[in-house]
Amino acid sequence: MNDRITMPAATAPSRAFPLLRARRSTKRLQPDPIDVADASEALWAAAGATGNGHRTSPSAHAIHPVSVTLIAGAVTGLPAGAYGYESADHAVALRMSGDHRERVATLTLDADWLAVCPALLVLSADLSAARRRFAHQSMEHGERFVWIEAGHVAQNVYLWAADRGLGTCLVAGLDDDLAQRTGSDLLPAEHALLGILPLGLVTSP
Repeated sequence: MNDRITMPAATAPSRAFPLLRARRSTKRLQPDPIDVADASEALWAAAGATGNGHRTSPSAHAIHPVSVTLIAGAVTGLPAGAYGYESADHAVALRMSGDHRERVATLTLDADWLAVCPALLVLSADLSAARRRFAHQSMEHGERFVWIEAGHVAQNVYLWAADRGLGTCLVAGLDDDLAQRTGSDLLPAEHALLGILPLGLVTSP
């Protein structure tokens, strides 16, 4: 008995189809600056407000524990620094001035190339708080929901990058101990580093 069924081809592909086909992970990013408008759009794609308490990315119980920090190094119209994204007002708040790209790169296991990317989106969350919020469920559920949300945020950035002709790559190979010891001042208090999404123009192969 053959249970394999070939599904019918889509006869009228939606606008999302080309973006899904174009979505790629790439580490071949140029060091050339990107514009502040691109950084703004990337932040909104990651976690922007869409009205009535909703955001571009879903979250269990609409808690949205994942925060996005913009590490700007070569962003035209924005001084170098670490900025916390405030989705409700679509604004950024300076957390620490200066170029921190190389420092963030050292928190990874093998992504030194991040140091020359024009901008980085750093995802983080308070995992202990997330576990407490879902104390009525199995102990690991709160933290699991955080990781699922981080995946949604990353995919949004991938699709935005595909639409804009830019590149990104979720970097999740992290030195957790080093990040906790030396990178915590770039993030909200009590937050753990979840992943890094670099932004930039793609270098031709």
